[in-house]
Amino acid sequence: VPSVIIIGGGPAGCATALSYFKHSHHTRCLVIDNADPNAFKIGESLPPEATRVLHHIHPSLPIQLRDAVQTGTHCVCTGNTSSWATSSMEERHAIIGHGLHLNRSAFDEVLRGTVDSVEKTNRDRRLALCKGTFRSVHRMEDQQWNIEVELDGKQITFTAKWIIDATGRKAAVATKLGARTVSPNPLLGFYALFTGPSASDAADGDNDNRTLIEATPDGWLYSSLLSRNPCTRIVAFHTLPTHPSVKRARKKEGFIDLLQEASNHIWNIIETCDYTIDEGYPRCTAAGSSYLDNICNEEERWIAVGDAAMAFDPLSSQGMMTSLEMGFYVGSLLAKGIEDPAAPSVEQSLKEIYMLVREEYERHRDYYYGIVERFQGQPFWENVINKAE
Repeated sequence: VPSVIIIGGGPAGCATALSYFKHSHHTRCLVIDNADPNAFKIGESLPPEATRVLHHIHPSLPIQLRDAVQTGTHCVCTGNTSSWATSSMEERHAIIGHGLHLNRSAFDEVLRGTVDSVEKTNRDRRLALCKGTFRSVHRMEDQQWNIEVELDGKQITFTAKWIIDATGRKAAVATKLGARTVSPNPLLGFYALFTGPSASDAADGDNDNRTLIEATPDGWLYSSLLSRNPCTRIVAFHTLPTHPSVKRARKKEGFIDLLQEASNHIWNIIETCDYTIDEGYPRCTAAGSSYLDNICNEEERWIAVGDAAMAFDPLSSQGMMTSLEMGFYVGSLLAKGIEDPAAPSVEQSLKEIYMLVREEYERHRDYYYGIVERFQGQPFWENVINKAE
C-alpha cells in the first residue's frame, strides 16, 4: 500500500513525487495521471533559475532539458520586452542566463518519464507512475483513503494514507474534500498558435526569442516563439470575464481583428513573418489569481500543491517555477513527516510558506498593474487595479 498517492503528473505532481522519493527511505508513492502528451498545453515560460530547482528535483532533468533545446523541442528565451507603463518597448535582458519557451506538453512528459525511470531502476519500487483517470476519493474507517481510478475502462480502487492534489486549477481532489477555490482577481486568457514557414537558414523567418508583452486599452497581450521548424508562435490576450472584448476574442476573426487593432509590436511580427492562425484557435482558459481556502489537512492527511493550491496571473511568469519549488518542498516535508514522528507539523509549515508566497505575489501584482496609467477610464484597467488594491 503506498503511503502517498499524487493525483496529477504535471510539474507540481512530479516534483512532489521525485522529492518524496529522494527524502524518504522505506515508504512508497504513486502518481496517477491521464495527460495526453500530444495535446498543446499553455504555460510555457521557464525562468533561468529553474535549472537549479530541476537539479535538486532530479539531477538528470537539466541535462534532458539542455538536450531538448539542442534538438529544437524548446526555444531559448533571451529576455522580456514590454510596452507596459509607456507605449515604447522596454528591454529586460536575461542577466543570470537564459530562460526557455517550452513545448509544455513535451516538458511535462519528460517529468513523468523521469518518475517512470526512477521506478524502473529501483528494485524496491518505492515510486510508481500509473496512467489513469481520477474519479473519486473516500475516507475509510481506518483513516486511509480509497481512491477510485479508471484504468483502460475499468474502475480500480487504490488505498493510501495521504492524498496529494496536483490536478491544476480545477483542484479536483481538494474540492471533493470540502475546500473552496477563492478567485479574488478573475481573468480570462484567449490564446492562439500561429504557424509560419519553416526557417532552414538561421537568418530567415522569426528570430525574436524574447517574451513580448503589450498593454492595450482592453487588457494585455503576450507572445513567445515556441519553435522554428516550422516557425510557431503563441499569442495570448488577457481581459476581465465581464469585459465586452470577450465576445470578440472567442472567435478567430475577432481575435485577429483585436490583435491587429490593439497591438503594434506583436502584430508586426505576425504580419512580417507571414504567420497564419492554426485551426481550432483561439481557445480560452482561466488566467486569474486563485487559491484554496484550505490547502491541507494534516488530521485527514491531504495536501494541495501547484495551481491546485494557488494559481497566478500569467503576468507574473512564476506559475511553473512556484509549482516546481512548492512540489519539492511538499515532497521533502511530507517524507520527513511520515517517517519521523518528531518532525514538525506538516500543516503548520505548509500554511506558513504558502501564505508568504501568496503575499509576495499579490504585492508584485498590485505594483505591475498599478504602474499602467495611460488607459485611465478604460474598464479593464479601472477594475483590475481596484481589485488589486
